[in-house]
Amino acid sequence: MSFLVTTMVLVRLLVVLVLAAVAVAVDEPRLPAAEQEGVYAVLEAINPEFPWRASFPDDLCLAGPHGVSCDDDGNVSHVVGISLGYVSDFSANPPCVAPSPFAAATLLTSGLVATSFPRLRRIFIYGCFLQPDDTRPLPPLPWLLPPTMQDIVLVNNPALSGRLAISAARLPLLRRLVIASSGLSGDLPATAFPRLELLVLSGNRFAGRIPPTLINGLDSVKILDFSSNRLAGGIPRAIGGLTQLVKLDLSSNRLAGPIPQELGRLATLELLDLSMNRLTGGVPAALSGMTAIKEMYLSGNRRLGGPVPAEMLAGLKDISAVGLSNAGLTGPIPASLGASLQNVTFLGLDANRLEGEVPSALAKLVGRVRLHGNRAICLPPEFVSGASRSHITGVPLCKATNAVARVFLPTVASVSAAASAEKPETAALLVLSYWGIVALFLLVLG
Repeated sequence: MSFLVTTMVLVRLLVVLVLAAVAVAVDEPRLPAAEQEGVYAVLEAINPEFPWRASFPDDLCLAGPHGVSCDDDGNVSHVVGISLGYVSDFSANPPCVAPSPFAAATLLTSGLVATSFPRLRRIFIYGCFLQPDDTRPLPPLPWLLPPTMQDIVLVNNPALSGRLAISAARLPLLRRLVIASSGLSGDLPATAFPRLELLVLSGNRFAGRIPPTLINGLDSVKILDFSSNRLAGGIPRAIGGLTQLVKLDLSSNRLAGPIPQELGRLATLELLDLSMNRLTGGVPAALSGMTAIKEMYLSGNRRLGGPVPAEMLAGLKDISAVGLSNAGLTGPIPASLGASLQNVTFLGLDANRLEGEVPSALAKLVGRVRLHGNRAICLPPEFVSGASRSHITGVPLCKATNAVARVFLPTVASVSAAASAEKPETAALLVLSYWGIVALFLLVLG
């Protein structure tokens, strides 16, 4: 009897376990077949030699490679993020190995991503397109990505060439657009992106002007970086209306003309980099309105010109780095810089046309200020006593001056003429007196 009871108990327990497993299987979210197949197609595009299907045969949201992220919607999973390209062991995304010549087009313009992933929010591609022979230029077609996209980050893909064909109409939720160190060229997008918070298009081959229509549509942008391109024309005044901007980097382009005074309205800006351009017109005093600025770099604008902007810098209490090297600055170095910039960690004034004695008040900035390359300046003893030779190389010492006042003696002829004009009878007496004065003067000097 006891054996029968034990058997019944075990049977009941087995039934409960089976029912529980079935319930779990029913409740377990599943990735739709179209999205599963889409993930395989993406992985095969960036690494066609790896057996993705055999290595990951199950639901890719439950047992897929690193880089595929999903969200659950009831009993269904959806791919919301794809990260490609090995970064480190801590983010070991699927590596890109010998991608096909059509890989970039497959991911960006073919429509595969848009049709396969209706909930996709993030795409990250790092170091996948490295050799020009591996990737053909993108066809002149719009980038076809799902309208749910919020983050597009493409970094270190020098063979990714062609044009950036995106618009806010197709990507209305886009918040972050980062395309750095790639081979994209042509014009910048001209459409507005009202939700964009981060716009980085650095290290590419973009040319032409910065479209004012693009700037006017960046109401929420905090970081704007177009550095290391081939952009020309002037800096749009509309940038001064980006009230939430924290970083503005337009360095290493071909921008010309004056620095807009409207930039002084950027009260939240912490970093301004306009270096290595072709700007002119001096440093506007209105930049003192950037009260939150911490770093300002204007170096490499050889025709910028004007004096050292001492009054403007005096109003920037939190600034820690100032780059004004090779900016065509002229005139003396104001002594007030020693007091207003006493907290800076870097002050570049080298390779300009500054002149005169370096104010001794700047001695407290020894090791933090660069002065070489100004042919008409010299260093006082107070400055040299604690200076590192590496920071004052090529800057001569000011020569000590023991100035002797010059004495101009009248000539005998001039004395005689003056005397004759007054009273002729006293002319001879005055001439004798003249020689007496000369003798007395020589005696004192001797």
